[in-house]
Amino acid sequence: MSLSSFEEDNLITKNHIEKHRISKYEFRPIVADEVDSKPKTPQPESAQVPSLPPAQSIGDESIEKELIEKLLQKTDELSSSLAKLQIQFEKQQLEMEERVNTARNDAYKDGLKEGEEKTRQALEADVQKERTALVESAINLGKAMQNSETHLRELEKELSAIAVDIAREVIAKEVEKDSAAVALALAKELLGSIADATDVQMRVNPLDYHTLTKELKDYAKLKIEADNAITKGGVIIANGGGIIDGSIANRYKTLKQSVLDNLKD
Repeated sequence: MSLSSFEEDNLITKNHIEKHRISKYEFRPIVADEVDSKPKTPQPESAQVPSLPPAQSIGDESIEKELIEKLLQKTDELSSSLAKLQIQFEKQQLEMEERVNTARNDAYKDGLKEGEEKTRQALEADVQKERTALVESAINLGKAMQNSETHLRELEKELSAIAVDIAREVIAKEVEKDSAAVALALAKELLGSIADATDVQMRVNPLDYHTLTKELKDYAKLKIEADNAITKGGVIIANGGGIIDGSIANRYKTLKQSVLDNLKD
């Protein structure tokens, strides 16, 4: 290839080459550490067994009284609100009826006196105006009733939550007072539901173990074991038919779910 041919094929002509800076491109050397380096595979974290929640602190009697007072206060508030709304509706309805009757009577009297078509038209306009006002009032009252129903549902949820909290405080108080007695009553109730079962195993808290082994010694097919994983006052029963969870946490969960189901109905 001749020089003239190269210049013709070159993108930068000789006349413009002085306006450009041309330098040799150099590739960056590859370091050995970069070749050997591999992305580190993240090591899976070891499975952690969730520890059992600590026993809930027990409030004093003032907490229970405060919750009960709040429940009664909310109930009184609901009754007062509904009573005021009913009185307002009846009063407004009577006022609207009285205004319609007054307008009709006055207009008819004027019509009889003047005997003109204009008076009759004015009468109809006044009556229609009062009817429209009455309809608008009824619509506004309907909206107020809907808002009241919404408030009532919210109040029911709040009262149910308060009731569940009170039940939890009462249960916790009884367990703290005599957990063995609570566990014994619960164990007898659960054993009654599986009276025909054989080879029954029961796990209880070590603090309740002595009382239950003493009181349930007549159950020949029952084997009782102490287990620190069981909270005070609770029992876990296992037999051929499965496992019955009688722990305090599960009993509270069942109670709470029952309250929520009642709210849905």
